[in-house]
Amino acid sequence: MTARDSFEALAEMLPPRPGSGLAVDWAVVEAAWGLEFPSDYKNVIAHYGDVRLGDYLHVIAPAAVTPDTWDEADARRGSMGFITADTRATWADTESTNIDAEPEELVTWGTATSADLFCWLTRGEPDKWPLLVFCHGDDAWVQHDFGMAEFLIRVLNAQPGVEVMAETPLWGDRSPSYVNSAERRRARGM
Repeated sequence: MTARDSFEALAEMLPPRPGSGLAVDWAVVEAAWGLEFPSDYKNVIAHYGDVRLGDYLHVIAPAAVTPDTWDEADARRGSMGFITADTRATWADTESTNIDAEPEELVTWGTATSADLFCWLTRGEPDKWPLLVFCHGDDAWVQHDFGMAEFLIRVLNAQPGVEVMAETPLWGDRSPSYVNSAERRRARGM
């Protein structure tokens, strides 16, 4: 499944609400990171924003803050740069896996309330980057050779190959609740 097909299938399952997307200056973000982000991720951000699915998995908004700049005075803690720096430290601190990667090759796109981490192994073409999941409870990494949108579709459909998510609230939830930070602020009257 191509990244575009995956995003379209996700949008059919979870129709984006008007005004949910987030405008991103991708040229600035990608220049800061020194890489191009996958098109399915760009589409998720453009149509859903920094979405939280099922009150469990949070897709992180991109920022020009990188793991090298997250601790600068003007960098917001909690940004993609901060979370990626934490993911890279976790990779370096966990037991050896059968996944061939260096910490610097990981970029985090999502987190979970269970402290699980969702990232890409940034090798090759962005639309073909493998997805890595850190299972906090098992202290283990799992690799999936497909993109973010396809991963979400497989989880929501409880398909084989993503059983790492079988114990989460998203497993088999074909229509999970979802909300982004702007919608959460509006709901709180901010």
